[in-house]
Amino acid sequence: MANAAPNGREPRTPGNAAVPVGVKKGDSVAADRQAASVTSRALALLGTFDVEHSVQTLSAMARRAGLPVATAHRFAGDLVAWGGLEKVPGGYRVGQRIWRLGLLAPARQNIAEVAAPFMQDVLFVTHNVVNLFILDGTDVLLVERMSGTGAGQPFRRVGARLPLHASAAGKIMLAYGAKELLTSAAQRLDPHTPRTITNPTVLAAEVERVRTNRYATTEEEAGPDNYGLAVPVFLPNNQLVAALGIVTRGRPAPVGTVVPVLNIAARGIARRLGVEHLPQ
Repeated sequence: MANAAPNGREPRTPGNAAVPVGVKKGDSVAADRQAASVTSRALALLGTFDVEHSVQTLSAMARRAGLPVATAHRFAGDLVAWGGLEKVPGGYRVGQRIWRLGLLAPARQNIAEVAAPFMQDVLFVTHNVVNLFILDGTDVLLVERMSGTGAGQPFRRVGARLPLHASAAGKIMLAYGAKELLTSAAQRLDPHTPRTITNPTVLAAEVERVRTNRYATTEEEAGPDNYGLAVPVFLPNNQLVAALGIVTRGRPAPVGTVVPVLNIAARGIARRLGVEHLPQ
């Protein structure tokens, strides 16, 4: 037969792939599931790290991952050997190998690299810390930040996540993103300061104000002495791709002078991304 294997054996396909000698096919499936479970637990351990938990003890990692300490210890040892974790005074931190992999993520390579020169321009003109956020699930993720000696200390580090209702970038996402995003955010209005919006009606009015003004602001809503201002960056189909903004201490930035600077930078980022249409 034309399709027969040369030795007369049935050709291998994904449905009849060979299994090791002495192992039944059903046992192989069970082994695959066990391997998947092992992978999931190792990833759960890595998933316990974030900006607020950059260094953790073994017991903290185990608790946050929902694993027994002995199991966490075994996986942590494997991850250290691979380079995914490093042992440091006080526990463990993410290893250099994970950091190198993170640099390959599209959000970092594309948007952040394209935006960096324009963010430098905003920093030069405004002397304020400049942030670039993208939507990440039900939060905004800080993918790039520019700061200088005259801009003061940044409030957040790259990789930080902020709630949509309490950040200027988040309000941009709520104003120009999917309608379901606002519905979902209105159900989780956790207070971060006494000035955080916690009323769904107030949030809806604020989002409508953002649509009218085409920029968003916060005044000590995500943290004390923290004032944010952000504008949208769009894709060719008028879909939001990022929020570009600045953050100040002491008092809000002057909207009349800063928003035009942010809009010019946002349009520059858009052009570099191949965007031809922006709201006027």
